[in-house]
Amino acid sequence: MRGFHSLSLAISAITLLSGCGSEESTSDNIAVEVPFSLSSIPMPNDGYGYDADGTISLPGEPSSPNAYSTNAEYDAYYQNFETSFAAVDGWGLCVEPIEIPLSSVGSEQVIALEPQSIITEANSATDTVMLFKEGDPTPLDIKVTNNDGRSLSIQCGDALNLDTPTRYHLVVTNGVKTETGQPLSASSEFTRLMNSSNEQLNDSELVVKRDSIDPAVTHYRSLASAGIAYAATFTTQDAYSPLDEMVEGNKNAKLELVLGSLNTKHNDFDEAEGILTVTQYLPFDQQTADNDPSGCVLDEYDPINACQAMYRWIEPADTTNGHHLTRNNPTPKIHDATKELPVNIYLPKPKHTPSSDTTAEWMMKNNKAVIFVHGLGGDKSSTSLMAADYTNKGYVVFAIDMPYHGSQIVKDNNGNEISANANRAFFINITSPLTLRSNLHQAVTDFTGLRYALNFGNPQAQREVSLIGQSLGGIVSVMISEMTQGRDDLQLKTANFVVPGQGLVNLTLNSLLLGPEMERAIKDSPDIQRAIAETLVPNLCYEGVSNEDCITALNDHSSSFPDSIAMLEEEIYAAVLPLLKKGVQRTIDSADPAGKVHRQVSEQQPTLLLEAFGTCKNDCEVGVDYIPDSVVPNSAPNNQLTGTEPLIRALKLDPILDNVQAPDIRGAVRATKGGHGTYLFPYEGPVNEEGVPEQEITIEGMQAMAAQQLAISSMVIDQKVTIRNNYFVDSSDFN
Repeated sequence: MRGFHSLSLAISAITLLSGCGSEESTSDNIAVEVPFSLSSIPMPNDGYGYDADGTISLPGEPSSPNAYSTNAEYDAYYQNFETSFAAVDGWGLCVEPIEIPLSSVGSEQVIALEPQSIITEANSATDTVMLFKEGDPTPLDIKVTNNDGRSLSIQCGDALNLDTPTRYHLVVTNGVKTETGQPLSASSEFTRLMNSSNEQLNDSELVVKRDSIDPAVTHYRSLASAGIAYAATFTTQDAYSPLDEMVEGNKNAKLELVLGSLNTKHNDFDEAEGILTVTQYLPFDQQTADNDPSGCVLDEYDPINACQAMYRWIEPADTTNGHHLTRNNPTPKIHDATKELPVNIYLPKPKHTPSSDTTAEWMMKNNKAVIFVHGLGGDKSSTSLMAADYTNKGYVVFAIDMPYHGSQIVKDNNGNEISANANRAFFINITSPLTLRSNLHQAVTDFTGLRYALNFGNPQAQREVSLIGQSLGGIVSVMISEMTQGRDDLQLKTANFVVPGQGLVNLTLNSLLLGPEMERAIKDSPDIQRAIAETLVPNLCYEGVSNEDCITALNDHSSSFPDSIAMLEEEIYAAVLPLLKKGVQRTIDSADPAGKVHRQVSEQQPTLLLEAFGTCKNDCEVGVDYIPDSVVPNSAPNNQLTGTEPLIRALKLDPILDNVQAPDIRGAVRATKGGHGTYLFPYEGPVNEEGVPEQEITIEGMQAMAAQQLAISSMVIDQKVTIRNNYFVDSSDFN
């Protein structure tokens, strides 16, 4: 993880260890303002300006790779989650809340705001915190909290995030008050810029006034006249253009049957192998790992420098005007124009002729089809667990592997496996947010390439193809579905998402399974461990000493101060986490389902979403109740745009509570029995004493799996949804 330079972390650690910097909440009559200075402008804010290539301009950002002696130094700036979004052509889509900082004037004390003074009723005449879409006089639906007293946290609605790319105006009035009735103040610097003429300002000040403050103030002043404590304008990023180009680049993808690969031993289907030829944009594969001049070795102490290629990202083909993909420069650089991906093909048993390559090839090209997208740490072979429902009805089922899975696993120079199965962080790569974005974009591109290939050279084929994705595959499938809209040669009969979610960073942190893994990975990161070492063993760890020697020294002396290490890990993690969440999510918004719903909603794509809802009411009874999804949380207490439920709302899916048959179903079913993996595996039982699903195979688990598979297969095959009583939330639950 590259989040802070180790020195700044060490300084923070010393402060935390000594107990300095603590603050107490107070009700003293102290004024509160929104701090504002040119060196620290609240984000998001167009006052930062934009570089010549159209990306956000941040202080200290390198102008080009030539600004550093090595490409690795240049890359490091954009791998840092505090600055990675400087590679993006606009601000985030409010998937993570907007935070407006607050500070006490002339005091270190934290002053609470009066909750009743924070008014957000979509009425510009009375609201005190407002977010406007440019040109719209009605404030957007937002939720604003002041839980810790240090900021105003703005969540954008309970369903849809912000549009892309669009300009917005944020206004906070002095109608917001402290608990003692003091109105929120504008900072002196903000007031000076707001009231100055353009001629009185230097170039940097003029950008802030002209591009951020003035448009927001002008918009608000046309509607109301309350005193302004803070105002800003920001433009959201383009979440589509580069991915549109990647998808278009695969329109000539080809699929060929591997002759002689047919396996007829399974009772419910024949299985064959195919080869899909697609375009790879992700600049890391086995050939890169083998041939990169800097080498590629997994190293826990210095992971990026030891395998630099794994932390790179997709760049534009034309770098004369910038090294980042934007709406003005969306065409990606091709890493491999003819990447070959193995395809698992599950075929119906021929009824009147023996199984053969000839019949397999004919069915592959002509039968109705299903594309299945596997989950994190799985691979295409898991398709065999759900294929029979379709092959028994004459469908052919196709599956490929995502990056870092199955056939796309890479080995380092020592033969160590770089896969999502070995370490989920290799795919969910928060160490380099732009790489994580690229991993997701490549996954979407590969599967849209497979969909193109199923036309077998005829873009007018009108092939009936349905999409099914589970877990990470469900998340990616939401984006696959989005990128197929409005294209006849990519059309989907149905799109089916099993236990997906949105808001990927906060989703992972709130996951019962993944959250502790990510927290431990962050705490164990070389940056944090080195910072602790520089604090606790400064005679052994200082500038010039390697990460390995520093961390080894810390471990060797850990018995001398175990409580200090644990405390520092907790305190630094708490300090890093808000910055990490915002920085990473802002960077990957274009690769998150939250930013990939508008087209499929507009086109009314027939869709079924399956959520692992559970049976718990107010409490969960051990050994009896099934808990809600333990991997992809259905919701999160700290963000109403995180999880499965907000995705259901964003997709505008109706609840399905009874069997339904219609030509264009768009709905969600909520499974009560089983858990996150029950669509494929019957082993998630009721909750145990540890608060997690008991890992056991039961008859009820097998019936729950069958019920979930039936719900999806009935949607695909019969354009209806069949829900078995007692395995889904149904109308009887409301009687």
